[in-house]
Amino acid sequence: MDAGEWLQVQANLVELGQSIEKWTHTEPDPLALRCEYSRHRTLAHLRACQEQWLVVLRAFAERDNPCVTVLHPWRHFEAMGYAALPWDVHMAAYLEGRQEWIRLCRQTDPNRGGKWNRKPDSVGGLVWRLVSHEHHHISSLRNA
Repeated sequence: MDAGEWLQVQANLVELGQSIEKWTHTEPDPLALRCEYSRHRTLAHLRACQEQWLVVLRAFAERDNPCVTVLHPWRHFEAMGYAALPWDVHMAAYLEGRQEWIRLCRQTDPNRGGKWNRKPDSVGGLVWRLVSHEHHHISSLRNA
């Protein structure tokens, strides 16, 4: 990832967080089993992804070539009961986590990395993954 691409990925990280912060409050919908049918479920899922991958980002930023194991975000979502938690809880945690992502990105070389769940990756690759994943979920929302 060159310097220009890294700056763009960081800008996208900030812009997506600001866009999600503007979402309208919605209640949990127990019938919505997929993200595209519930803005609440989408926010909860994006929170779970951001939290799990933040564990990896921290390790990459703090240690040389770490090997990190994390739960899949959907497993974390289920284990923490995210489907039923209030909107405000998710939004506050999402925004707090986003600030840490932004801070770590600004302080860390995008080529720094290690392995997570036995696969090699870098800070730049991890941030690109989060940005792409959020963009996919936002564009997939249907009338939510």
